[in-house]
Amino acid sequence: MMTGRFRVRCPKCGNVTDINGNVPCHKCGNPLALAGAEIKLYRMGSPLGVAIGFGVYIDGQPCGHIANKETVSYSVPFGTHTVHMTAGMSRKCVDMTVTLTPQAPIGYLKAHIKPGFISNTVVIESALPQDMPV
Repeated sequence: MMTGRFRVRCPKCGNVTDINGNVPCHKCGNPLALAGAEIKLYRMGSPLGVAIGFGVYIDGQPCGHIANKETVSYSVPFGTHTVHMTAGMSRKCVDMTVTLTPQAPIGYLKAHIKPGFISNTVVIESALPQDMPV
């Protein structure tokens, strides 16, 4: 059983919200349910881009923003998922693909900025549970 707060995207209206159980969408009333697997994403602290939230996309769908030094859990179905992030106007990202199964239901990821000559790149990497802040 999944517990805690999870960020979900309403399949009917696309509204992104944080929930802690099966509840209706705050925007359209569509039932929202936790999907069984979890992507736990930690945005590592960085002085670059601290003021802006990073946009998070899972399987090409917008899933809200994540702040500097924030950890967010995304409820997703079992299967293979691609995570992409944006930082301000920059869309450059080293995407991460994670496969979640009943035997491995949680994917731990951490993201950071890699400064570039012309633009920065968001890098998403696999992480271990102990790499995630409490």
